[in-house]
Amino acid sequence: MNYSISTPVDVELYAESYFATIDMAGEEKMGTITAAYVDMNYSSAGDTIKVKREYKIDKSRGYLKNFMPSELVWRIKNVNTTAIDREVLGIDGLDDGYDSLLTRIPMPERWRKQLLNPDYKPHLRRLEKHRWEMDHLLSGEVPSKGNITQMLKDQGRLNFILIKIDSVVTKGFENRDHRRCLDYVVYLHETESFPYYIWEQHVNSNIIPEKYKAYTAGLKAEYETQFEVMIDPTTGVPCQEREVKVGTHTMVHPITKDTVTFTSHITNERLYNLKVQYEEPAE
Repeated sequence: MNYSISTPVDVELYAESYFATIDMAGEEKMGTITAAYVDMNYSSAGDTIKVKREYKIDKSRGYLKNFMPSELVWRIKNVNTTAIDREVLGIDGLDDGYDSLLTRIPMPERWRKQLLNPDYKPHLRRLEKHRWEMDHLLSGEVPSKGNITQMLKDQGRLNFILIKIDSVVTKGFENRDHRRCLDYVVYLHETESFPYYIWEQHVNSNIIPEKYKAYTAGLKAEYETQFEVMIDPTTGVPCQEREVKVGTHTMVHPITKDTVTFTSHITNERLYNLKVQYEEPAE
């Protein structure tokens, strides 16, 4: 694995996410599908990698298409990231860009007030950092197929605070976007509150009976996640990312203290295609 970029690389990113929960009959109910197109530029200065991201088009639909904070981050006009290897040094444009975005999108004031929660910004920064860390988990010589968990532990590359990585498995090479990309999967356990607004979607979009709208206390979630990465090993520029999350959510009635759990299915898919430079035909 080599995270050195000798010449700048322009990429078109398509990010799509599906948010579903399981109803009382055990059937999966799709609530929100988000989709966004952004342009990205990867470059390096010495050991430092720089990534510039610019939002282009939104194609989201469904119950929370304008209100899912984890996905609104793709619609911020400009976000710039700098990093060395696995370590993110800085993320610029996210904080001010998020506030600016929320002033532009038409929405009821109750949603705007919730989305402006200052606690969301550190979380969104963590998600940006998390994606980078998963994409740059490998270093040096890596077996193209096999369980490399112990190897990464010995290298000190699995020392995370908020997530627990169970295993990392390389699956070989896949052809993506005319590139030979190394495919690996990170199996991990995450504990989070409700940044995805799954509770809102589950109880307020007729997926379950109305009585569960009162279960507003003790909201928490745990996710079993498969984070799959396909990456160009010569540059470290991703080819594809896929996150599949199975969430177990807890909600509590504030008066009776009755506890209920439900299940969510979240899939995040991100395709990184190299920009093709077209030359005007000679006359």
